[in-house]
Amino acid sequence: MKKYRNILVVLLLIVSATSCKKQLEIDPKQQIDAAAALNNTADVQNALTGAYTFLALGDLYGTNLVMLPDIYASDGYLNWRGSFTSYRNIASKAIISNNVDVTRTWVTAYAAINTANIVLSALGVVNDANTRNVIEGKALFIRGIMHFELVRLYALPYDATGTNNNLGVPIMTKPVKTVDNVSNNVTRKTVAEVYTAVENDLTTAIAKLASVNDQYAAKAFLARVYLQEGKYALARDLANDIITNSPYSLITNSLEAPFRTKNSNEGIFEIKQNEQSNAGTSNDGLATFYASYLNSTGGNVGRADALVNTTFYNSFEAGDKRQTELIYEGTGARTGYFTKKWYSYYDNIPVCRITEQYLIRAECNFRLNTAIGATPASDINMLRARAGLGTVVPTLDIILNEREKELDYEGFRLHDYKRTKRSIGAFPYNDPKLVFPIPDREIKASNNSLIQNPGYSG
Repeated sequence: MKKYRNILVVLLLIVSATSCKKQLEIDPKQQIDAAAALNNTADVQNALTGAYTFLALGDLYGTNLVMLPDIYASDGYLNWRGSFTSYRNIASKAIISNNVDVTRTWVTAYAAINTANIVLSALGVVNDANTRNVIEGKALFIRGIMHFELVRLYALPYDATGTNNNLGVPIMTKPVKTVDNVSNNVTRKTVAEVYTAVENDLTTAIAKLASVNDQYAAKAFLARVYLQEGKYALARDLANDIITNSPYSLITNSLEAPFRTKNSNEGIFEIKQNEQSNAGTSNDGLATFYASYLNSTGGNVGRADALVNTTFYNSFEAGDKRQTELIYEGTGARTGYFTKKWYSYYDNIPVCRITEQYLIRAECNFRLNTAIGATPASDINMLRARAGLGTVVPTLDIILNEREKELDYEGFRLHDYKRTKRSIGAFPYNDPKLVFPIPDREIKASNNSLIQNPGYSG
């Protein structure tokens, strides 16, 4: 087998070739040829489509960026009973450095970043200024959120009270189009440096996308970044901006609607799925792992691999619609409780919902003793009323509990527990066992210029 020289060669090969995983069939081009010249606006837009295609794969938001944080923080929350060894080892905190899902998530995230960099390098051929700004903003958005996802999974958590000099991940800003572009000394930047790069990309993306609603997806992610960093005033103000000025709004008559209705009022950023283009229906895809029921013809939907833990199920208040309407009992031999958020192979995947913005605003206002946009009580009790519950006088614990119940099984638990310094089972929030290894193939290919995380060989 060919030995990759380093991460940049891997990026080049992935962008130039079709992955073995099922990919969305997005016209007019599913993939781009990294070595091909982008000569006009259509070429650049096709390349941008290719970057978004990566996001929808099972390697990223199609499965892993939602499910991996859930099964990694599964204690008292999620039971994994599937046959995939890579996922089982993540759930049990027994990861090895060549874990296939740790590897494919890393590699495909950097492939998306590289494609975004190729787009950014070709902006000079886009003559219309507004079109150029939108393309640039979307490419920076992809680059920013991918670096953010990577640093949260493959590095120790950001500490709002620390220097954050722990090793983060490589920051890639130059396109790799040919072997001549490959550098042999790729290194990991600090956690602080990666977060700064993410902030810069998303801030610039917001400015470039000012004329289109895509700006709110960038704002939603930046609010998420600021919350992770403990920059509460910045997170609060962005969340308030989205709630006040965006076209998105809470759906009050159905908790299930944001997950069944494509491009719903709540969906700030969604990954599109349909019968022709989806992350998978047998070995990938969120419904594949989270669902368990018989369809109208008596066929099984889902593998029933990811179950709602009974401890978590029983933690809901009596009458909470988030339990009674968004959790169901599996059918046939596939017994247990399952989330109804990931119920159909072909439903869109809402990555950012406006629900999260209300929770961010409430938490940040509470921490800062402010009431920008609304009081914490107003925001929390509005969500509780939608769930069929009575009012409360919020405390931080109540707000965090409401966040967990509203956003359960959407990939937040691991990151929320780390930022609030809560243990996950027997593991402290900053335990190296709660950090993915740098994939072994990357360590070897870099001639050890990439330093492995503590506790892993390589």
